[in-house]
Amino acid sequence: GVAPHPNACDVLAADVHLSLEARNFLAMRSFHGGALRHLRARGLATDVFQQQHFNFPKAYEIIGQRTLKNPSRKTEIICTIGPKSWDPEVLAGLIDAGMNTVRCNMSHGDHAEQTMKLQNLEKAYQLRPEAAGTIKVLMDTRGPEIRTGYFEVYNEKKKPDSSGAAIPGGLRVAPTAGTFGTPPLVGKLKAGQSFRLLTDYSVKGDETQVAITYKELPQDVAPGQHILLQDGTVILEVTGTGPDYVDTKVLNDGRLGEKKNVNVPGVKINLPVVDEREIHDIVNWAKPHKAHYIALSFVQSAQDIRDCRKHSAADTKIIAKIENVEGLRHFDEILREADGIMVARGDLGMEIPIERIWMAQKMMIKRCKEAGKLVVTATEMLASMEDKPFPTRAEACDVANAVLDGSDMVMLSGEVANGAFPVQTCAMMRRIIEEAEHALELDSSHSVFT
Repeated sequence: GVAPHPNACDVLAADVHLSLEARNFLAMRSFHGGALRHLRARGLATDVFQQQHFNFPKAYEIIGQRTLKNPSRKTEIICTIGPKSWDPEVLAGLIDAGMNTVRCNMSHGDHAEQTMKLQNLEKAYQLRPEAAGTIKVLMDTRGPEIRTGYFEVYNEKKKPDSSGAAIPGGLRVAPTAGTFGTPPLVGKLKAGQSFRLLTDYSVKGDETQVAITYKELPQDVAPGQHILLQDGTVILEVTGTGPDYVDTKVLNDGRLGEKKNVNVPGVKINLPVVDEREIHDIVNWAKPHKAHYIALSFVQSAQDIRDCRKHSAADTKIIAKIENVEGLRHFDEILREADGIMVARGDLGMEIPIERIWMAQKMMIKRCKEAGKLVVTATEMLASMEDKPFPTRAEACDVANAVLDGSDMVMLSGEVANGAFPVQTCAMMRRIIEEAEHALELDSSHSVFT
């Protein structure tokens, strides 16, 4: 349908509990001179999003039938490769299921591990010779992200037993003397408890503290601000700061894992988007391995794209990941400079009100289509398939709507990297795409639902 959205992307991050007029007034009051007039002109304007036209059969019961005989597909599938999908046999299965691009995420794994994935892809080609050379490579940069550190004792894969084995998603401890069964889950945080974030990354964490990668966090936050850990599953409220720590109160029960993302909504992180490690990854990994795409994380300006491009191969396409308010604020200039945009809904959903993610997604897709640029829709598209062989109904609709909106690519992350059903997940995404594209191609003058 038709959905109006604010033309000033800052307003996407405004407090949705205020009226539209109040939000615009508060946003404009924070600007002065030309910037104030510019935001007034843009923030009070609206634009229109129109989903692509599609058809459905007049005999509605046909919707309940599987009727595609020779399906075709234009929308491509990006698969994040991890421990559950990097074996050659699984990669061959993903090729059969519809994978078009492998995503190598530099936030997880060193160059040797990423290279191993591509070597295994070559072995998968031996199992599927007809596919040799057809799968593209996307390198995802780490970017100016904040992550949690390590625990004194940790293993996220195995369940505990009476010998003190590992606990999934948190710490493990030895069993208490004289007790039997599962030991207490020390890594499980409780609402109301105190928890400290340390800027010394060498310190191993426990149930009272964990290290983070951003040394300037104590200077950037104030009491009352919220800090979101591991995709917002753990929420902290700042209670105080010191020279090398931030004290917080845990607001909800949850488990805390190693190397999980940390978001501070409303705070501009003072870290470069293209730093030494990004340059190292581009020059020493992406270029030698002829990566087709570089997904640049947390892009905040057009200059970030230019900084990335000057280190990249000439034929490598730069895809800007929009993950925060700064990326939205400077979206038009970023789009002009980049080869494509990734609607990175994970981190973006912690930086702006989650009830406005749909609006940001449709705005970005519309602008990309108008500019003739690639657009990728990503994050949690079939997330429930990490541990189930089928998605939720909402996820199936989400994938279809991304196609109907005009996405050129859709991406699978943890579902394929760490999920129990990587091949089934990719096949499910392919089938949903095929059905959505089939509806787009229908001629209303005659039925092709046969």
